[in-house]
Amino acid sequence: MERKSFLSVIFIVLLVSPASIMAKTFEEVNRTRNKRQAQALLPIASYAGLTVSAPVFAALVTVYGAYALYRYNIRRRENSYPRIRSDHDSHSCANNRGWCRPTCFSHEYTDWFNNDVCGSYRCCRPGRRG
Repeated sequence: MERKSFLSVIFIVLLVSPASIMAKTFEEVNRTRNKRQAQALLPIASYAGLTVSAPVFAALVTVYGAYALYRYNIRRRENSYPRIRSDHDSHSCANNRGWCRPTCFSHEYTDWFNNDVCGSYRCCRPGRRG
């Protein structure tokens, strides 16, 4: 009977001891993950006056705080209509043959086939169609 109780005690010790080791490991993983997320963000001055997506906005709030975002005039993009359109969202489309804009110029046409990459903007290509 003494042998069974001795083995039971050893078995219980072996079962319980990894819990404290795992808790320390999880704390270290969370600390390094938070450091990596903070390093992934650019300095707050580079976001000054911009409209950013909701996940970036949440990360900025956790790293810098709400007052810093207010002070630098950083806004979160709303998903509801009407959208806040930022002039920083324009980029090329249609394999660099067009440009994403809120409205096309008079000498351009809207390319509906390549319009998906522009989000809320239109893919404007030079020339007249039709």
